[in-house]
Amino acid sequence: MSDDQNSVELYRQEGENFRSVRATLAEDKFTFDTQDMGKLVEEMWGDSDYEFWTIVPKEAWGQLLMALSIEFFANDPQATDRLHDICIAHGIPHERGRWA
Repeated sequence: MSDDQNSVELYRQEGENFRSVRATLAEDKFTFDTQDMGKLVEEMWGDSDYEFWTIVPKEAWGQLLMALSIEFFANDPQATDRLHDICIAHGIPHERGRWA
């Protein structure tokens, strides 16, 4: 995580062809951005640095959360337990309940 705790590097490739993928949560938007640098970028784009991003505005976060749930938890009989484990691992406030 970065110092502001609202940005995390999800992927990093070092070497001749560098790539960094970062997720950033701001007050009004959620962004994934990628930075590429190196010889391959120069050959393809004529510049040593290429960046691209996807921004989801705050008003669409609910839709994004549902889409991610479908993409990563569909057909998983352990989905409830996995979500609980993710919340624990990342310090996300949540409520765990049971009923019999």
